[in-house]
Amino acid sequence: MKKSAFILCIIILISAVLPSAISAQTSISEKELERFASKVSQQRGFTVTVEDLEYILISTTGLALTDVESIDDLELNLGEVIKKNGSNLEWIYESYDLDIDSLEKLLHEYGETMNDYVFVEELYWAVDFYIEEKIERDPHFDENLEVYLKDVSAIRGFTVTREHIVHSLSLYETTLEEFKTIERLSDFLAEVIKKDLSNLGTYFDMSKDEVLQLMKDNGLDINDYVYLDDLGIDLYEFIEWDEEYSFDFDYLKTYDLTDEELQRLDEHIWNILENASDETIERIINLGERMMAIEEFETATELTASQIAELVSIYHEFISIFEFDIQFSLIKDGVEESLSLNALMSMIELVNVDLKISIYNLQGDFLADLIITGEIVNSETINETGNAIIPKQTESKETFEPVQKEAPSEATTSTVKGAKLPETASNYAANSLIGMAILLIGTLTFIRSRKVSTRER
Repeated sequence: MKKSAFILCIIILISAVLPSAISAQTSISEKELERFASKVSQQRGFTVTVEDLEYILISTTGLALTDVESIDDLELNLGEVIKKNGSNLEWIYESYDLDIDSLEKLLHEYGETMNDYVFVEELYWAVDFYIEEKIERDPHFDENLEVYLKDVSAIRGFTVTREHIVHSLSLYETTLEEFKTIERLSDFLAEVIKKDLSNLGTYFDMSKDEVLQLMKDNGLDINDYVYLDDLGIDLYEFIEWDEEYSFDFDYLKTYDLTDEELQRLDEHIWNILENASDETIERIINLGERMMAIEEFETATELTASQIAELVSIYHEFISIFEFDIQFSLIKDGVEESLSLNALMSMIELVNVDLKISIYNLQGDFLADLIITGEIVNSETINETGNAIIPKQTESKETFEPVQKEAPSEATTSTVKGAKLPETASNYAANSLIGMAILLIGTLTFIRSRKVSTRER
């Protein structure tokens, strides 16, 4: 089931998301933006460019310029400008017991100055992040860890050691040193497997006996696990998904893909994934993160030039990693003419022609091809593709998904300016990339965890 979902997402990337970048425009004129930037510059006391405004908007709200309908809307989202004399920062000083000198000292510690900030709210979140990061580690952390280990051991039914914790954290590429309190460590590791295994069934939405049998069938030992989330990573790939997940593949019929073509794509993709080197895995994870960061857009006309460039860059990285050779051509009255990617991106619409996308491996072996008509590119198909990869749960049970954990916020080295952008339910085309990213990262998580487990056990 999961393999077919990868194929679905590949078709989305090649046939819907990429062509959606063919035409784009901004909703606010350049002159309006320039005037607003000039106004902000006067209030702030130094030059603020349109590019600065766009960066701040994305990093603080997750919105692109194309998401705001007017200058008033833009001003509302960005908030109050920091006055050149700093006289409107009193509430930040009061919230964190700071003054102008201590604030500047705090920013200096992170290689910044007040001139790196334009808006009050932008500065507020930076200060909040830096203050949190400066919280001292519990001086009694090691002693409290011993108490925690005893508590976990009592729940699990055998002695849980520091080495168990280190191993569990390694599955999520983090360490004990990144946690400042035992409470945060406990929250991160989450639920312990009970001695009587009574919480196995609830977690996996299966009976306890079914979980144990599935583990036995796949060479897994329950005594090797302390936490449910860790077991979930290793067991995830073996769970039968067909009864619990359904994906809408009906729209693939639009492209006339045969079962043989789907099978060839399936085998090619999973051959790449199963044999991926550590370097390739890192590239895939990075690609997934870039997909997750694509700002929301519902129509092609909302794409900015930078978004178009990022989509094309993602496309190139994707076909490089998965070793595809993609060829485009136009078909008119039965005559086929080759088309470059640059020529494709310069097109506004398909008029009386069809776009053919042929997929080969790097050895020149044919994998699949699909036909995109003008009606497909210019209809709501692009918006609907996001819905196609949204999991549809059965009414009778919830579906288990492995937990994707991130290191604690206080251990993060990037600033708030690098925060991930939020997802929205209406973001159909972007959901196509997000869904694909989730599949990529989720799959690579258990592939990597198997390698880690093999080395450490």
